[in-house]
Amino acid sequence: MLNKKGAIGLSINTLVVVIISLVILGGGMAFLYKLIGGAEDIKTQIDQKTDQQLESLLVDQGQQVALPLHVVTIERGDNHVFGIGILNINPDLDAFNIEVSLSKLLDVNGKEISLTNSEKSVIVEESVLYNQELLTIKESEHHKDGILVSIPTDKPVGTYIFNAKIIDSNSDQYGNTQKFKVIAK
Repeated sequence: MLNKKGAIGLSINTLVVVIISLVILGGGMAFLYKLIGGAEDIKTQIDQKTDQQLESLLVDQGQQVALPLHVVTIERGDNHVFGIGILNINPDLDAFNIEVSLSKLLDVNGKEISLTNSEKSVIVEESVLYNQELLTIKESEHHKDGILVSIPTDKPVGTYIFNAKIIDSNSDQYGNTQKFKVIAK
């Protein structure tokens, strides 16, 4: 009699472990699909919101570097994608890099918060995601890219002012520095 109870108990334990494993597998797959879907939403957001504005600034107005939307208000932990465009008008250049840096941080009263260069770099590393690879753009062609900004919840509330620069293959700045502000609540 005792042997049958042990066999039934072992069977039930095995069944419970299998059910828990399936639940964990299902949760992991749901998380993966949500993560992939979020990346697709970000790409769509870049294409739909900024493509026409960048096209107008680069092609119609002939700007070397363009960043159409300069100020956005977001909750800490949320994100926003800024679009940046590059028009190559120099026949001697075809390689460019995007560089983003934090210019300054203002508190809610508009007073500048003193930060060291290393603290500014940490904020950029934790808050900004952009293509850091070498971009090849032939003469008279243009390229559009996104800069994803997400201020972490552990960072202070305030206005984050970023600089976006384009560096050419000669290590010189190409075009004007583009400034954009993120007001984090």
